[in-house]
Amino acid sequence: MPLTWLILLVLAGIVNFVFSFLILKEVAGENAKVNYFEIRWQVHKHLKTYKSATRAKTGRVGSAYYGYLGSLGLLIAFALLLLNSLGR
Repeated sequence: MPLTWLILLVLAGIVNFVFSFLILKEVAGENAKVNYFEIRWQVHKHLKTYKSATRAKTGRVGSAYYGYLGSLGLLIAFALLLLNSLGR
């Protein structure tokens, strides 16, 4: 069972990385200074900027915002489930 949680954790991490990259790509188009080397910290820094920029363009919040938050929640959940299954 730990192998299943590990695979799901890695998949959620890949999905989270893709959404992070999409957010930073959109924010970079808004003339914000983005450093792709520190991608994990830059996303948290520019998340509100992405939300307001996409809302101004389309009238709605971009889908990458919700995808990022959802995949981040899944990352945390799968990490906890993996640690729980290792403790047994």
